[in-house]
Amino acid sequence: MDEISTGLDSSTTYQIVNSLRQTIHILNRTAVISLLQPPPETYDLFDDIILLSDSQIVYQGPHENVLGFFESMGFKCPQRKGVADFLQEVTSRKDQEQYWTLKNEPYRFVTAKEFAEAFQSFHAGGQLAEELATPFDKAKSHPAALTTKKYGISKKELLVACLSREHLLMKRNSFVHIFKLIQLIIMALIAMTLFLRTQMHKRSMEDGIVYFGYLFFTVIMILFNGISEIAMTIVRLPVFYKQRDLFFFPAWTYALPTIILKIPITFCEVSVWVFSAYYVVGLDPCVGRLFRRYLLLLLVNQMASALFQLIASTGRNMIVANTFGSFATLLLFALGGFVLSRERPEERGQVISSAAVRSGAVVEANQNKKKGMVLPFQPHSITFDNLRYSVDMPEEMKNQGVLEDRLELLKGVSGAFRPGVLTALMGVSGAGKTTLMDVLAGRKTGGYIEGNITISGYPKKQETFARISGYCEQNDIHSPHVTVYESLVYSAWLRLPSDVDSDTRKMFIDEVMELVELTPLKGALVGLPGVNGLSTEQCKRLTIAVEIVANPSIIFMDEPTSGLDAGAAAIVMRTVRNTVDTGRTVVCTIHQPSIDISEAFNELLLMKRRGQEIYVGPLGRHSSHLIKYFGGIEGVRKIKESYNPATWMLEVTTTAQEVFLGIDFKEIYKNSDLFRRNKDLIEELSQPAPGSKELYFPTQYSQPFFTQCMANLWKQRLSYCWHSLMFGTMFWDLGTRRKRSTDLANAMGAMFSAVIFLGIQNSASVKPVVVVERTVFYRERAAGMYSAMAYAFAQAFVEIPYIFVQTIVYGLIVYSMVGYEWMATKFLWHLFFMFFTLLYFTFYGMMDVAATPNQHVAAITGAAFYGLWNLFSGFTVPRTVSTLNPYIILSQIQITLS
Repeated sequence: MDEISTGLDSSTTYQIVNSLRQTIHILNRTAVISLLQPPPETYDLFDDIILLSDSQIVYQGPHENVLGFFESMGFKCPQRKGVADFLQEVTSRKDQEQYWTLKNEPYRFVTAKEFAEAFQSFHAGGQLAEELATPFDKAKSHPAALTTKKYGISKKELLVACLSREHLLMKRNSFVHIFKLIQLIIMALIAMTLFLRTQMHKRSMEDGIVYFGYLFFTVIMILFNGISEIAMTIVRLPVFYKQRDLFFFPAWTYALPTIILKIPITFCEVSVWVFSAYYVVGLDPCVGRLFRRYLLLLLVNQMASALFQLIASTGRNMIVANTFGSFATLLLFALGGFVLSRERPEERGQVISSAAVRSGAVVEANQNKKKGMVLPFQPHSITFDNLRYSVDMPEEMKNQGVLEDRLELLKGVSGAFRPGVLTALMGVSGAGKTTLMDVLAGRKTGGYIEGNITISGYPKKQETFARISGYCEQNDIHSPHVTVYESLVYSAWLRLPSDVDSDTRKMFIDEVMELVELTPLKGALVGLPGVNGLSTEQCKRLTIAVEIVANPSIIFMDEPTSGLDAGAAAIVMRTVRNTVDTGRTVVCTIHQPSIDISEAFNELLLMKRRGQEIYVGPLGRHSSHLIKYFGGIEGVRKIKESYNPATWMLEVTTTAQEVFLGIDFKEIYKNSDLFRRNKDLIEELSQPAPGSKELYFPTQYSQPFFTQCMANLWKQRLSYCWHSLMFGTMFWDLGTRRKRSTDLANAMGAMFSAVIFLGIQNSASVKPVVVVERTVFYRERAAGMYSAMAYAFAQAFVEIPYIFVQTIVYGLIVYSMVGYEWMATKFLWHLFFMFFTLLYFTFYGMMDVAATPNQHVAAITGAAFYGLWNLFSGFTVPRTVSTLNPYIILSQIQITLS
């Protein structure tokens, strides 16, 4: 079990591990569990410990002997230090020296290899070696101990189970299939009215081309309808690979149900198109030809779905899969017999593609220096009195008999956060910690907020509060294709006042990087979480630095140590402590704090379930004030020696303990002297200081609109990577052949397919990039860095240089290889039309993602638009067919524009 405690409080983690321990002991099972920052009481539940460092086993044996082993090496765990934290730090070059106890010998760093070699001579290591050297007595093993089968059930049962699951998933995703079906119906209606049989004559070759265009459009629509399989397949791949590697099923039992259950959907989609449009268009009334066409489109639909699923499974990434999906579409498009005539089978094709993999070395920060900050800031306190937050009652709860109209998540919470004081928001899962922080920071855009919130004695106004506050989210959201330094430059550029010159801004950024120990990572790419770039702990520090460079007075941090091991959490907390020491007001929600981390805080706001406060006050040295408060309540069990106060606090304040003791911790706090002192403090800080002024900024954003656009343009230039493929020599020398109408049609097909291919490629490739950047945009807009218009302008404008270069390079290669006539006027017109066509395809891709919930829905809607543009481009349906049909008029308008 890997890191099962991530996101859980220490009390819940203890209960889970304790339950696992009892299960394993009773049923005589074997379990190996890795944990991040395990509290001492959870660590004590384990029988054996395996300590890894630098890919070597430093210790493996009973947890009672591990401290004795390190003491024999000259290292001792301090009295109030968690053993798990000590074990992670004693093998670290940065932290090892503080545990050295042999005063008569000079300290030297002991490597993991030396620890591993010393363990072999330690008595626990000798016992382990002796056990491993003794052959296992097979007579002691139970016949059922090891299975002889690869899978738990028969292949038939596996297939039935996978079929059942796939059917369930299809029902859950019924919206997607219904949406695709409705989309096909609409496109079929358009095709029927455009190719109406009364307008479909059979008098000349041009009339035959129109029929041919309808057949081609039908195949292309069925083909485009399968592009959505790329996004739908990629989103399911992680679950498939996990379950396949755990031998849930063989791969064929997963793939076969998808194929089988896709068949009824294929019948429905093709039936809608064929049976609604066949006779309306005026194709051959012979029933045999109708069903042959029906069978052919069935196979095309199945082929398209299988092809794009194969591409998604091979690419495993949206950008890669979209690139190869567009290329596959081009091949089917250009070689389908309509764009290129069958009379030219000798055409050659060559595709030039390039890919780049970025990698960078990451160096750990090893210095901790604090300096005065270049830019001054005004310290501010924040108070909140009787704060309540509620939302509309969910329909599910109303259906269960709940009569109230609102669900209250915060119930009369009061407190004060002061400059230079590090405050922890703690409580069991679901207590409302993050909700309280979001309400105070102004991140809640819905619901109902009641109560009084003041900033240094003045009522809080979100427009001005965003300028003096920072918010470090739990999820580290950054642009992946920029460096650490560029991320900080961008944030400082947009959030510092406009009167700060560039030299001062750079000096301030350097100081912030040193403050949060990011200087060695200055040139490292941020990368994608869990894929490349910075580690989780380094991303946490970057998140903090991005907010500090805005020079805020108040900083909110949502679980800054979540998902980190003890060593990484210590580095992050040292960064947080350095930030507080500059005189800022810092508030953190925290889960599973170790003794060291919990004692880094000055004050605590403890909440219980349903958003009720039960302790607001100082922690004291070694959490003495907290222990004294809860220890003085009758019936509460006393804390054990060396026990983690944070864990003890969460254990003794659970709802079960309240029921068992017959008390209400909220009421006890309301009647305590501590509550009255907090009320006096809130009242004192709610009054403006003499000579102070209310926060006022003449504009909502720190920088004017032009600067916002330039900053966004600068970052987008750094963020976007090359996503285009070069069109090859498939249409070699077609432009010089103009003796027959077929040659002219092939030349037109070369231009058409070239533009369509790159257009769809640009549209599909820009969508994953916009999705990633959109998440960053939400965070930065909430921080008051810029307006949405500035971001949209920069995101659109940054594409123009890339598309221009793409048009020049692509146009030169295609124009020369196809053999078009070399006249400056014709060549420039060729570039002009191609540039604006690629531009609107790219802008459409951005708009499609912005207007839909995610890129998966955008892939489905994109298929319809690609089909419409294909139909009205002037190639599928020639301009000369009719000038009265409104669709032909629309086609002529599009031809004129593009």
